[in-house]
Amino acid sequence: MLLVLVAAPFYLGEFWMQLGVFALAAVVGAIGLSIQVGVAGQLSLAHALFLGSGAYLYAFLGSGGEGQVAGLGWPTALAAIGAVGLTALLGAALSPIAGRLRGLYLGVASIGLVFLAQHVLIRVTPLSGGSAGRAVPPLSVGGFELSDSSPLTVLGVPLGGLEKLWFLGLAVAVVGYAAARRIVGGRPGLALHMVRESEIGAAAMGVRVGRAKATAFVLAAVYGGTAGVLIALGSRWIVPDSFGYSASVEYLVMIIIGGLSSVRGAVAGAAFVSVLPLLLSRYVDSVPFLGAGGGIDGPMLAAFLYAALLVVVIMFAPGGLNSLLTALTGRSDTRTEQLP
Repeated sequence: MLLVLVAAPFYLGEFWMQLGVFALAAVVGAIGLSIQVGVAGQLSLAHALFLGSGAYLYAFLGSGGEGQVAGLGWPTALAAIGAVGLTALLGAALSPIAGRLRGLYLGVASIGLVFLAQHVLIRVTPLSGGSAGRAVPPLSVGGFELSDSSPLTVLGVPLGGLEKLWFLGLAVAVVGYAAARRIVGGRPGLALHMVRESEIGAAAMGVRVGRAKATAFVLAAVYGGTAGVLIALGSRWIVPDSFGYSASVEYLVMIIIGGLSSVRGAVAGAAFVSVLPLLLSRYVDSVPFLGAGGGIDGPMLAAFLYAALLVVVIMFAPGGLNSLLTALTGRSDTRTEQLP
């Protein structure tokens, strides 16, 4: 599978590359939320906050500023690292909320954080460009720019900005996946699982409950901030509306459809949920009774399918797409499924 993904830019067109970049960003973000919600049991709807933080901090740190939009003009590679690091600090600063609240109360509080952050983004024009948004500088690593302005030819195939971003996103997703499996399948994952099942029992077993909860929050922030940087690079223009409450719900749907507590399930759910609306938007007009003639567009049809699939998963397949992958391949996600 990895070889197929590596070879994809040599055969697929611009639409599929754009689709793939956003899917890989969603995979990274969903893995972090899966650790926080599925493994640690923290019902958080603040993931859009971390996505937006990564995206806007990268644009602010890496841009020189123009007109009403400010920027620090850092080298873009350093700006990407700084954006993820500052988002991690934001997660650490907000983690005491998880220490005091849990369950539905934490979910409601996290929604409030998203609404507050979106209001700040719209009002603080030098940072965000207001509701109109701001441009995103291309990433440059060691003088090698991931944009169409510096084309690269490999095996006779010209690779533009999207193809380069594909390889970057794939590398980040692979590293993030491997790190998450190691975390979830090791002692940190066991501690998070114990906290999810019983905080009192976990404390009795020597687990530092507050630290475990903070760790889950920071991990979600790191993965979310990284995904936000990838989203910004793929979009090249970001607006506050892209990081609202609906984005948090969408990521929660990803990990539920994929299978809670499973890193592999988070990958499958993220790929499905992120790809489906774009595919439907492109091809819905060719489906009878849909599209312009039927009154149902791609995003609306995708929402219907999400709802139907959520009902099916909750009622008949609590393991989500991960259980289906296990049944089809005969190979379980053993590093993560050992935590029920």
